[in-house]
Amino acid sequence: MAFGKGFFKKLFSRTEEDDFFSDYEIDVDEQSETLNWNWDNLIKDRHLLKLSDDAQREKYIRSLVEQVKNASEQIDSFSAEYNVVTDTLKDMDELEALPKAELEDLRETAQNLLDIEKERNYYKETKHLMTENQFKAMERFSSSMPKAYDDLLKAEEQRKFIKDDLKKLEDEREGFLYRNAELKGSMENGRGMIMICMFAAVLCVIMLLVLQYGFEMDTKIGYMVTALAVAVVVVIIYVRYIDNRDELVRVNRAINRIILLQNTIKIRYVNNRNLLDYLYMKYDTTSAKELKKVWEAYESEKELRQKNAENEMQLTAMQAEYKKKLSKYHLNDVQTWIFNPSAVMDHKEMVEIRHSHILRRQKLRARLNYNKKLAKEGQQELKQLIKEYPQYGKEVMEMLERYS
Repeated sequence: MAFGKGFFKKLFSRTEEDDFFSDYEIDVDEQSETLNWNWDNLIKDRHLLKLSDDAQREKYIRSLVEQVKNASEQIDSFSAEYNVVTDTLKDMDELEALPKAELEDLRETAQNLLDIEKERNYYKETKHLMTENQFKAMERFSSSMPKAYDDLLKAEEQRKFIKDDLKKLEDEREGFLYRNAELKGSMENGRGMIMICMFAAVLCVIMLLVLQYGFEMDTKIGYMVTALAVAVVVVIIYVRYIDNRDELVRVNRAINRIILLQNTIKIRYVNNRNLLDYLYMKYDTTSAKELKKVWEAYESEKELRQKNAENEMQLTAMQAEYKKKLSKYHLNDVQTWIFNPSAVMDHKEMVEIRHSHILRRQKLRARLNYNKKLAKEGQQELKQLIKEYPQYGKEVMEMLERYS
């Protein structure tokens, strides 16, 4: 979705009942796996922010606008992937609905293709680095490698950095909160000390009055010493109080800054975590290191397979014939079925592939639902901000225009 003026016009011109992401009409099962996102975790600290402060207000508004923008970009990215998986599931329905005669003919061609593949397996006497299923799995993803490994490694590194950043920010926030409590306690103690000082000064004056009038003693020096002592103590306590007050303002600003950073990084962490979950499932791996190892094994295995040139020629010819027959049915992704002739032959394998794609689609649904909810709640928060603080409405719109 283009993140431009039209987007923001739609954002603020529609009613609350309308969903400005209606361009993404996707068949989503409300009972399917979803991410339990609690928006309050991000905006519950808004009351701690000083919205009258230009810097804090600008950062808060920018964080909301960036959130809506990032969510819309995520929806664009995963909608395409979702459609690919859905097309594959439609292909399965198309193949299973073929007339019996056409299905038998297609299965015969698929069987011939499988026979040639079996002849090619003579090299199994050589030490192999991976199984046939692993080879086929990597063969399907060959067009996306090694970029897939680079993306997965980058995502894993990003996860580590994000977790480290969150830990550092949390430690920093705890430190500032502790200092906040210390400063408040010190200021309260200062007030108490002033009261004690004044009480002591009153006692001293009373004692001096008794000495002056009861015992006719000269107490001028006592009055002067008492006044001087009170003045010195009050000045010292007042200076400390002012210093603590100024530092408390700085500490509160730092806490607000950390809250904004934590909100942004929490969102990045959730997106990163779910992206890794999806990639691990998609590539059937547990880490980038393992994926690289399997990919290197695939490369070596591919070289061994290429030694049987004549068999490869036969295989290519048979695949061409198989593709030609598959093309008659206007499948969405013929290439997938060329590399899976056993799926046409074996109904159980077709069921397994269907199950795998359904799981992938559920993951994508969860990602789409999460980002749609995140964008919608960001939109609602922007509207609520303008509603509660109409004097900042112009600033919000200018921020939106800048991001368009």
